[in-house]
Amino acid sequence: MAAWPRALVAVVLVALATGSAVLTSSLASTTARPTQVATADNAPVVLPSAQLGPTAPAIQPPQLTATSNDRVNVPIVYYHYIRVDTNPRDTLGQQLSVSPQQFQAQMDWLHQAGVHPVTLAQVWAAINGGAALPSRPIVLTFDDGHSDFATRAVPVLLREGFIATNFVVPGFLGRSSYMTYQQVVEVSNDGMVIGAHTMHHINLNAVSLQLAKIEIDASKSVLEGLTGRSVLDFAYPYGYHDPAVVSLVAQDGFRDAVVTTWGTQQCASNRYTLHRIEVAGSYNVWSFARAAGLPVPPPGWADSGLPPSRTS
Repeated sequence: MAAWPRALVAVVLVALATGSAVLTSSLASTTARPTQVATADNAPVVLPSAQLGPTAPAIQPPQLTATSNDRVNVPIVYYHYIRVDTNPRDTLGQQLSVSPQQFQAQMDWLHQAGVHPVTLAQVWAAINGGAALPSRPIVLTFDDGHSDFATRAVPVLLREGFIATNFVVPGFLGRSSYMTYQQVVEVSNDGMVIGAHTMHHINLNAVSLQLAKIEIDASKSVLEGLTGRSVLDFAYPYGYHDPAVVSLVAQDGFRDAVVTTWGTQQCASNRYTLHRIEVAGSYNVWSFARAAGLPVPPPGWADSGLPPSRTS
């Protein structure tokens, strides 16, 4: 991997060291989480903001239509793995794993049905200012920063002319099954949006607000330093959040945040708790379309060779 600027390496090392130390201390403590952010006497470490470069150009969707001022109906779907999990004991892994064939079929159908992937920035612009969205908009998101996003999902997305957001856990980059730093840079340069998912994928409701702030701050700073682009979208690990955590995300400069609560109605009042729909590993193209509230393929639709066990 190419050498990284010293400033970026320093940010990564400080974030990892600080987060790990405070995490150990926080989990060892049995005291209740404070109700307010730490005071000046014990203020959390705040990492320096990265100097940002130009933002990647967004894909311009066709057929723009006007929206309401404060509410839009946009499904935000989320994936974890694009792979085949062959371990019969890994129930959760199988639930979270969408096969490459399934994913290709789902993207094929979006294209054929005239569904247009957009970004969370476009959704917020429609909610906040009535900006136009394409007909049949959808937001494609991926959680955790797994390597199969770069190797299996992005090539399909680029062929279809689609854009997606990946909520990356920078403390996991380089581990087995996760993207490398270089892959994050490459998919960002390809036009994919990088969002933050905390530094170490911790339950923000279960730790002190001091640690929660460090985890949120560090993930944003490291990813901005890595990509040279603003990181404005956030996903709560496991979907866990409370008003204090939501406040920290807003204070850190994120434009929006997503949860795991099912729904397609996005509005100004849930700017930091935008609803999403999980794409389960058991979904074929028909159940995927139904779950997202999209047009359903007709019986016998050619589904890019899905295995018979996945068809209905």
